[in-house]
Amino acid sequence: MDRLGDMRGAVLSREEVDRALDRLGADSDRIAASLVEMDGHAGHQLLRGATLTGDTERRWAEVSAAMATLWEQFATYRGLVDRAREVRAQRARPGDDELAELTALLTDPVVELDSQQIPIERRGLTGAAEVTQRITVDELLDRMKTSFAMVTDVLATAETAWSAAIGRLEPLEQDLHAVSVQAESVAAVDKGVAAEVNRLRADLDAARELVLTDVLTAARKHPLSGLATRLTTLRTRLAELTAVRDSFDGRLAALDATLSDIEAAEATARQTYAAVVEKIANPGLPEPAAGGSARLRPRIQALTGKRDAGDWAGLAAEADTLDRDAADALGAARRSLRAVGGLLDRRAELRGRLDAYRVKAARLGYGEDLALEKLHGAARELLHTAPCDLPAATRALNRYQQALQDRERPPHPASEEGSE
Repeated sequence: MDRLGDMRGAVLSREEVDRALDRLGADSDRIAASLVEMDGHAGHQLLRGATLTGDTERRWAEVSAAMATLWEQFATYRGLVDRAREVRAQRARPGDDELAELTALLTDPVVELDSQQIPIERRGLTGAAEVTQRITVDELLDRMKTSFAMVTDVLATAETAWSAAIGRLEPLEQDLHAVSVQAESVAAVDKGVAAEVNRLRADLDAARELVLTDVLTAARKHPLSGLATRLTTLRTRLAELTAVRDSFDGRLAALDATLSDIEAAEATARQTYAAVVEKIANPGLPEPAAGGSARLRPRIQALTGKRDAGDWAGLAAEADTLDRDAADALGAARRSLRAVGGLLDRRAELRGRLDAYRVKAARLGYGEDLALEKLHGAARELLHTAPCDLPAATRALNRYQQALQDRERPPHPASEEGSE
């Protein structure tokens, strides 16, 4: 049998005593090895030499007391095993007295625990002032197992949490240093970025302090995970600002080029409008609006000031707005130019069609047709008079075209029969 607690009151046989001593001796050796390993555990070395706070300080107080008690209990356990071995070694075949003593050592509550004072309200007038609890050697072993499990759990948790945190602290500190350097170069006036860098530095210092003094609380709260997420967000923001800085000259050059295109389109539209007013009667179009480029130029020039101040966040937002506004202004200038120039294009188109129809008339043998020549002359007069009345010229051209088409149609059969 492995346990002897159910044999109290019965004297053990020699075989039972020998089996019990073998088991207790083997347990004693394993306990000794485990306690030595416990003493050398990395978690023990970490907690024993640290200045602790919070939950870790409280748990370490419990653990250190439990470890001291374990060694004391082991000494008691080992002493009982040694005493039992001495009694058993007295005779090859122990007598009744030896078996009775061995039975008492192995099964009776011979282990005396610390005495406890009994409060006066819980004892009688003649009652004892303190009570001493006694347990068997097997019960002592159970208590040691429970304490050992508690101690090693705390030691392992502390060591694992500390190793994981230390492994993450150094990369986080390196990342924060790199982010700080980057922030200084691209976020000189970005108060939000600068403030977040300062907050991250303070929170990382606090997390480091928590890891070093209260690693069990750190393992529960995971403060480094939140810091890593915030660093990633800030690094992304700084990368955007860096991209703005590095691409600024190119964006400024592109805006200048667009501004030049706007100015050219506006100037051409104004010149064309002046020609239209001179050459086209009642054009029906407003004068091309001026000032699109004039409104954009100071805003583009202001970007340089933002660059010199290091205001990359403000510059990025303004450059994006300017890109859209410049594209809109260029589109408006080109539409205005097309609308104004379209009137001159319409006159040129009508002139070209008139010439083409006259060539066609000559090819068909109507070059000497006085009626057609009169219609042609009227249309030509309108198209080559400044300012040109485009609606009247269009109607005149249509009359000339219609007259030519009428001459192209063959005579109707009924008309020919009637003439005969």
